Amino acid sequence: MRRTLFLLWLVVLWMTASFSPVLADSVLEQGKRVADQHCSRCHVVGEANRMGGIGSTPSFALLRRMNDWEERYSSFFARNPHPAFVTVEGLSGTRTLPPNAAPITLTEDEVAALMAYVRSMNAE
Repeated sequence: MRRTLFLLWLVVLWMTASFSPVLADSVLEQGKRVADQHCSRCHVVGEANRMGGIGSTPSFALLRRMNDWEERYSSFFARNPHPAFVTVEGLSGTRTLPPNAAPITLTEDEVAALMAYVRSMNAE
């Protein structure tokens, strides 16, 4: 139920942002900041770190081209290996960190902004 409400909240945020250019820009900027700060340590997010990431980790561009990209991004924090080091306030359970993972805690707003940012990426 909580996951359904969260997905509904993401849709409402996306619809609101699409009607307000100022809100859309600030949400996209926040999503880019989240991606650059947290996701780019493992994933190639864009041109800024095109030579970065972990070789076996899919890039944002590759993930964005997948048919189920929205499902993957909206639930990334519950997909391995993310639960070991990523929590979303109010959505994730307790995490057990491996010794080599720096913890990441995100808010629901940050996850929604990340989704908006990825949605704005070219899927081609």
